[in-house]
Amino acid sequence: MKKFVNLKIFKVEKLNSIKDFYSIINLIKTENKYSILSKLSKTLIIEYLKIAFNSKNLFLFFLKYNKKNIGYSIFAKNEINLIKDFEPIKFKIFIELLLRLKFFSLINIVLAMTKLDLILLNKKYFNKKNILNLNLLAINRSFQSRGFGSYFLSQSTKIIHKNFYKFKYITCEAPNLRALNFYTKKKHFRFVGKKIRLPKNFYVLIKKFN
Repeated sequence: MKKFVNLKIFKVEKLNSIKDFYSIINLIKTENKYSILSKLSKTLIIEYLKIAFNSKNLFLFFLKYNKKNIGYSIFAKNEINLIKDFEPIKFKIFIELLLRLKFFSLINIVLAMTKLDLILLNKKYFNKKNILNLNLLAINRSFQSRGFGSYFLSQSTKIIHKNFYKFKYITCEAPNLRALNFYTKKKHFRFVGKKIRLPKNFYVLIKKFN
């Protein structure tokens, strides 16, 4: 479509400048406020991003508009890899959240590591194999409600499936009703339950890739 002609989507293999790092950090801090990642310092977020684009299990994508970073996304081969790949910095994350008095975030990490956060999910959800998990996605506020997020998600998953990982299902989490409506109405995800999070549970969604 004509309105997407100035958009460029690519998998990040390395970040060439500090400007690239801070463009993502800004999106994390402003558009992903619900995430644990947004509660961390810029230094630790940079460590997180370096792990993401160097990992064989994780996929970091940029969305550029006229050479400007306006969006990013992080995907994982099955959700368990999110915890596994970030083991080297888990102690740093814990200490930083503790010092910043981010107790809800600390509790949410414990819930995730013990899998107690999954007790409200449909049991069929656990039986799926070859799953791609959309961990984070954000579009600059100035470019929202223009179809860019939907296009970005569709094209980046096609790139992953074609070149890196033959998955059958895509899962994601919606922290609020706005995100839930985006995934269910525009991207046709199916609601399968809730993941326990403080202060508010997340909606868990899944769809078959086609």
